[in-house]
Amino acid sequence: MSINIKYYSSLDTFVKDCKEDNNKYLLLVSQQCKFYISLLRNSKIQAYGAVFPEIIFEGESYANGLLAYKLDKDENIFIQKDISNLTLTQNDFEGVKSVITFVDALSSHKHTYLDNLFELLPVDTQVMGGGSGELPYNRKEVIFSNEGIFKDAAIILCKKQNLKVGIEHGWKVLKDGLIATMSKENSLTQIDYENALNVYKDIIKEDLKEDVTNISSHLLKYPIGLVKYGNKVRVREVISVDEKNGFKLGLPIPQNSVICVLKGKKDNLIKAAYNATKKAVDGCNNNQNLVFLFECINRRLFLKDKYNSELEIIRRTIDNRPLIGALTLGEILKEDNISLNFYNKTCIAGAVC
Repeated sequence: MSINIKYYSSLDTFVKDCKEDNNKYLLLVSQQCKFYISLLRNSKIQAYGAVFPEIIFEGESYANGLLAYKLDKDENIFIQKDISNLTLTQNDFEGVKSVITFVDALSSHKHTYLDNLFELLPVDTQVMGGGSGELPYNRKEVIFSNEGIFKDAAIILCKKQNLKVGIEHGWKVLKDGLIATMSKENSLTQIDYENALNVYKDIIKEDLKEDVTNISSHLLKYPIGLVKYGNKVRVREVISVDEKNGFKLGLPIPQNSVICVLKGKKDNLIKAAYNATKKAVDGCNNNQNLVFLFECINRRLFLKDKYNSELEIIRRTIDNRPLIGALTLGEILKEDNISLNFYNKTCIAGAVC
């Protein structure tokens, strides 16, 4: 397996560099990159990709530019322009051992897409990926090929190599035993039959030992947790708050679910990223050719300057092998051959071997 990944400061420089070759490319594009789909279309380059808040290459994250991953001859890539109606079949995944997928994170069809993709894949095929989109959370066309750029779409990269994965979040329970007594889709309005925002404020106030006047300034540090079977906690991003309507969340919380309020500490999040990466490379016996990293953009915003320290730890953990990834609006992983899930506020590492 040959690895050919390059950072470009703009789409124009990529097109000038690659317009004469006949290769296929996966492009990870940062939202600040000047990106004109007409330029890509006119270039005739076979490129497929997605837009993210930031991209990751080697030991750095970039708020501008793009990454170009040149596909090997045995790799294949598909675009699905309408994820509510997949055009692929099981034959398209014959012999595929691993899949990297990016989906429009703000699409209401993303969970259906993941369920349908799961049904098409061979049982032992590993899958990871991320939600594509921009901050703030505005609906835009974010999945593209040289045919155009689309909403409600997805990219699927198929590989013949094994993919060993690790996932962690590092958020700790601050207050548990709560019930989501009124919720609908991505909104949470009542906790324990009381106004959800008031309950949340009281919990944070007790932890901070001070009055909470601007609740929005604390959302990155205190997400909501959905308690699953075996007391596993799935983190829910708090996107916004409203005195009347409560919380708007990154993913749904079913009504009457057991929930908790979580708290983040920077060292815990960095350690979680290390643990996820270590699990992935251990799965390859440290013989990884390439590592993919998909991590929630809001972890990056919470860590601020310490995010560089996290990336340096990850680089050392993967023995300075090639690293490519994105800071995402949600993370995708297949766990235990049971389902293909969409996560909030996690770090997912995948080692190719």
